[in-house]
Amino acid sequence: MTVRSSQKGITLVEVLLATALTAVVVGGLSTAIFATVSATGRGSDETSALRDLQNAAHWISRDAQMASTTNLTEGGEAIDALTLEWTDCQASSHSCSYTLSGSELQRNYDGNVSTVARYVSTVEFSISGGVLTYSLESTPPGRWQVNRHMTGKVHLRPNG
Repeated sequence: MTVRSSQKGITLVEVLLATALTAVVVGGLSTAIFATVSATGRGSDETSALRDLQNAAHWISRDAQMASTTNLTEGGEAIDALTLEWTDCQASSHSCSYTLSGSELQRNYDGNVSTVARYVSTVEFSISGGVLTYSLESTPPGRWQVNRHMTGKVHLRPNG
C-alpha cells in the first residue's frame, strides 16, 4: 500500500478488508476460549459424578464382604435400600444400611450416618447365589447434562 502525494488516508476496500480479517481472528479466538471453558466444566462435572460413585462402591463392597446376612430376597426383585449384618472376630454384631435420601446415598453403620455419594438419581440392590449386585447412577447439577452409571458385584461372606 503506497501513498501517492495526491492521496490521503486509506480506501473503503482496505477498511472493509481489515474489518473482515479482524472479525475472523476474533471469532476464532472466541470459539477457542469457549471450547476450552466448556471442556473444563464438563470434565469437572464428570469427575464429580465418577468420584461419588467410586466412593459409594468402595463402602458397599467393603461392608458386603463382611456381611453374612442381608435384607435382600435371594433371586428377588432389585430394591432401593440395603441392610447388611455380620459378627466380627470379637463376637461383636454390626449392622450397616444404605438408603437414598433425596439425592444423597446415606450409609448408617451401627447408628452412625454418613453420606457416601451425592447427586445419586438411582440405586438398586439385588442378590443371587450369594453375590450382591448394586447399580448406581449419578447426575450432578451443572451446565452440562452428565449422567454416570456404575454396576458392581460383591460376594457376601459365607455363613458358618
